[in-house]
Amino acid sequence: MLSRYVTVPTLACMMLFATGLAAFAQDAYCHFDGVEVWADFPAARVNGCAQKGDTIYLTISPEVTPINPSPWYAFRLQSATSKKLTLVLKYSYGKHRYWPKVSRDGLLWQTLKAGNIKLTAEGREARLSLNVEKDIPLWIAAQEILTSQQHNLWMVRHAKKHDFLDLYKLGVSQNGRDIFKLESRTTDDDKETVVLVGRQHPPEVTGALAMMPFMETLLADTALARKFRARYRLVMVPNLNPDGVEQGNWRTNAGGKDLNRDWGPFSQPETQLMQRELDRYRGEDQAGKLSLLLDFHSTHENLMYTQSAAEPTEPVNFAQNWHRAIRARLPKIAFRNVPSHNPDLPTSKGYVYKTFGVPAITYEMADNSDRAEIRRLAVVAAEEMMKKLLRSKP
Repeated sequence: MLSRYVTVPTLACMMLFATGLAAFAQDAYCHFDGVEVWADFPAARVNGCAQKGDTIYLTISPEVTPINPSPWYAFRLQSATSKKLTLVLKYSYGKHRYWPKVSRDGLLWQTLKAGNIKLTAEGREARLSLNVEKDIPLWIAAQEILTSQQHNLWMVRHAKKHDFLDLYKLGVSQNGRDIFKLESRTTDDDKETVVLVGRQHPPEVTGALAMMPFMETLLADTALARKFRARYRLVMVPNLNPDGVEQGNWRTNAGGKDLNRDWGPFSQPETQLMQRELDRYRGEDQAGKLSLLLDFHSTHENLMYTQSAAEPTEPVNFAQNWHRAIRARLPKIAFRNVPSHNPDLPTSKGYVYKTFGVPAITYEMADNSDRAEIRRLAVVAAEEMMKKLLRSKP
C-alpha cells in the first residue's frame, strides 16, 4: 500500500527545510558506477558503504552500544543514469525495524512497496529494490525526516498565530543547539499546569507526528480549548533532543545518553533543563500546581504507559478514565493502556509521578501507524484529556 503525506504542512517550512538539506552538500559519502550516496543533511545516517557486483551495501551503526535496537538510517541517492538499483542495509547492531520511506524532494514521503524490500540474515540485512532517475535525487529514510529546524518553525508559526502563546528559549543542548518551549500566557501565577515533552528519542517520529496535532487541538479556537486554557497553563517542549535528531542518532543525545533514563540523575544538559522547568511547581515559590505530564514516543504499537491502580494519582484514576473515553470514541483504532511500565527506571513518567504524585503518561504511537489515524487519535485524545481535567477539582 502506497501512502503520501507531508511532515510539516506549511510552505515556509518546506522551503527552509529544502534549503537546509542542500546547505550541507560538500562531497558524496561514496559513489559507485555513477551512483552517489549522500549523508550530508540533518538526520542523515550511513556508517559505511561498499559495492559487490551490482549491489551497494550500506552499513548502519548506532552511536553507542549497548543501545535500544532502533536502527535509524537516512541517505540520498543520485545517479548519472536512470536505473534499477539494489541496495542492502547492513545493521551492525540489532535488526531491521523501520519500513523504508522514500522521497524525491525530502518533503513528500511514500512508504516503499512491500515487493521492494526483503529481509535477510535473520533481519540483520534489508535488501531494497529502488528505481533511480537520472540526476533526480532519491531520499531513503527509516521514517519521514522531521528535523529540529522543522520543529522550531512549527513553534514560531504557532507563537505568531496565537496571541496567548509565547515562545521561550529553555536553554541549549550539549552541542549548543537551542531548545525551545511554548507556554500559554497567564496573569495567574497559581494556575494549574500541563507539561508536554517530545523527541527524547530521535527516531520516534510517529510520536512527534502525534504531538503536533495534539498541541494544535489544545491551542485551537474552540469553546473546549478556550475553557481549558482559562484554567490550565500549557508548557510544551516538542524537541528535547535536537543534537540526537540532527545527528540521526538511534536513541541518545550528543553525550551518548538515553535522555529518558536520565530523569533522576539529571546528568545531561537537556534533562537538567526539564528539571529546572518542573522545579517551578515545587517549594515555597512555586508557580502553581503541576497537574499532568505527557511524554510522546514511538514503539511497536499504539499505547499509553501509565500508573497502575495501586499508584494513586490526583485526579483519581485519571489515566484509566482518559483511556476509556478515547476508546469509546475511537473503538476501531488500536490503543492500549499499559499500567506500571518500568516504574523504577529514571524516566520522565517515573520521576514526575514520584515527585509530584500527578499522572505522568508516556504516549506511544506504533512505528507503522497510519498517519491519518495518528492525527485522528491525537485530536480525540487531546479533547478527552481537556474534558477530564476540567471535571477535576481545582
